[in-house]
Amino acid sequence: MPTRTEEGSAPPGDRVVWADVAKGACIVLVVLWHVVVKDYLRVDWQVGLPVPGAWGLLGEQLLPLRMPLFFAISGIFAANAVARPWRVSGRSRIARNLYLYAIWLLIHTALLALAPGFPTDRATSAGDLLTQLTVTPSNLWYLYALALYFVLAKALRRVHPAVLLAAAGALSAVAATGLLDSPGNRGQVYQNLVFFLAGVHLKPYLTRWADGASTRRLAGTGAAYAIGLAAMALAGAQSRPGVYLLVSVVAVAFGLIAAARLARHRLAGPALARLGRRTLPVYVIRMPVLALLDRILAAPVAGLPGPARALLVTVYPVLLTALLLALSLAAHRGLTALGARRLFDLPRRAHSNPEGETMPRIDAPVLPDRTHVEEAARVLSGRVVRTPVLHSPAIDRLAGARILLKAENLQDGGSYKMRGAMLAVGRLAAAGHTGVVAQSTGNHAVAVALAARRHGLAATVVLPVDAAPVKVDRARAAGARVVRAGTTVEERLAVARRIAEVEGHPLVDAYDHPDVVAGQGSASLELIEEAARRGTPLDALVVPVGGGGGIAGACLAAAGSPIRVYGVEPVGCDSLARSLAAGRPTPVAPAPSLADGLRPGCVGDLPFAVARTGVRGVVRVDDDAIVEAFRLLLLELKVLVEPSGAAALAGALRLGEVTGPGGVGGLGEVARPGGVGDAARPSDGRWQPTVGVVLTGGNVEADLVARLAGDRMTAGVAA
Repeated sequence: MPTRTEEGSAPPGDRVVWADVAKGACIVLVVLWHVVVKDYLRVDWQVGLPVPGAWGLLGEQLLPLRMPLFFAISGIFAANAVARPWRVSGRSRIARNLYLYAIWLLIHTALLALAPGFPTDRATSAGDLLTQLTVTPSNLWYLYALALYFVLAKALRRVHPAVLLAAAGALSAVAATGLLDSPGNRGQVYQNLVFFLAGVHLKPYLTRWADGASTRRLAGTGAAYAIGLAAMALAGAQSRPGVYLLVSVVAVAFGLIAAARLARHRLAGPALARLGRRTLPVYVIRMPVLALLDRILAAPVAGLPGPARALLVTVYPVLLTALLLALSLAAHRGLTALGARRLFDLPRRAHSNPEGETMPRIDAPVLPDRTHVEEAARVLSGRVVRTPVLHSPAIDRLAGARILLKAENLQDGGSYKMRGAMLAVGRLAAAGHTGVVAQSTGNHAVAVALAARRHGLAATVVLPVDAAPVKVDRARAAGARVVRAGTTVEERLAVARRIAEVEGHPLVDAYDHPDVVAGQGSASLELIEEAARRGTPLDALVVPVGGGGGIAGACLAAAGSPIRVYGVEPVGCDSLARSLAAGRPTPVAPAPSLADGLRPGCVGDLPFAVARTGVRGVVRVDDDAIVEAFRLLLLELKVLVEPSGAAALAGALRLGEVTGPGGVGGLGEVARPGGVGDAARPSDGRWQPTVGVVLTGGNVEADLVARLAGDRMTAGVAA
């Protein structure tokens, strides 16, 4: 996945890739080591070749690299979280790891009891189990250590890093000599604390070291690592305090460079990065699966004919490692498909917002409702522009209805996205966060950048490689660090999530976020209120659909009223329409469209959960219809709206496609308690429905405006 930034030669996205590659490489080495010592070396190969010994020796030489590098990367990921309040970081960094450790310790204890001959730490009594839960961790000690290390790093964060690293280094040096009582994996916990703390406190230096990866630096650190291993072995110096620690430090320096170099490899880089983002399921599942494979394969392999054993003895560890990785990931997919997500994460819960009310997480069963939109409107009052509602008799005549247009193109940042961004970022700032990450095709990124600047937060925004220059420029002008990644929402979201993890900043999703949905809904709520104030209450509300945050907010704003909510999607980018038909979020391969902001591959889970019962229908519009609406707005109302916003009017002009033979006039069948004002009655006395339209944004390129507004506006539109 190619990434590049708008500033500097070392793209931030690359740091995410090499960190993932490092984790992926480490988990491969961990699995390989366990395959060698727990299965491969226990097979009686009888080949008369020193190959098994060579595999064992190789595994031992990688001991100073595997877990120290793993913990250094983990420390880099945790660096920003250490500075956040306990209530913000404690759940994800401490409670989650302890929960997973306890759950999987119980699972391992039960499953490994079925393989009593398999050589691994196991509890055989209640006392053993209690010991492993508390002071002597099992083979899942990595999770135990992560929680413990984070507590120490946070509790001691005001201690000078030099003092902290010196103390942790001394502990590591002494533990490596065997002088400390360290049964089970307790010694590993002692030895690796220093590397986690190094990741936390030396993050800028470690990332700069990796960013400067070169062939010369790779060769130099690799040679230093090899020389250190050789010297330690020849002199028998491993038992001397500090020697093993020094070799491990060199190994980590080599590992960072190697990971950065591998990240640039066309095949190995993406593969290891993908694996690096999925190390947890491999780590927790691998041991029972390896015990099963050992039980199934060891005897048949030992019974193979001599030539077959001689051939297999060399490649068996590699083959079994690949199989173990594949089976662990497959087991994870199967378990999550069966709904066993609680085996891999803490159970979800509602969380309290600084503004007072309780809001659910985006994947919680409780959805936001109209009260959340009303509260969002109160919080945003005076912080965002209350944009005007426009009206044109000429547009009314074309539509056969009274059209009221909410001019969110005049909003700060040029779009209604400012509403959701201000609400979400404001609450994160109040919670103690120091930065945010976002991804979008442009408008949401601009809004998050502006909101972050207002609240004094750092912002990183991920945009597609073909993002409109005006949106890139606005995000950069607002002070955001701009990263470009791929052309699909999946590519952008993957990069944004990893940046969020590396930087320790929360991800403000463009639509799958309750605060964003509530904030966007405040635009529709204002339109509903203004129409009622004018004496022409809305019969319908039309909102363009990209990821679905706006349409979901509109549904919430209109809840409890007779207002019918309709979505508008470009032809070929109709995920919501297909999702409503299928009864679940359904992805599409977005077709080319002028409306670049309406081209996510799939409507969000949260917006769909709201829209599936709140949307009355979806209108599909092509580029010609969007251009027609764009020109109407420009010539009749003298307002400049981007194609994604103009699509809303294009849909309103074609509302008859979803309202039936009666067209827009069919909306008159809606009962209107208390009647309607005179403004809704044309001179002939017939009742005229009122349709609200949200013009979502106005960030459009000057050359595109010239093309769309010209006499030959349709020529080359899709170019």
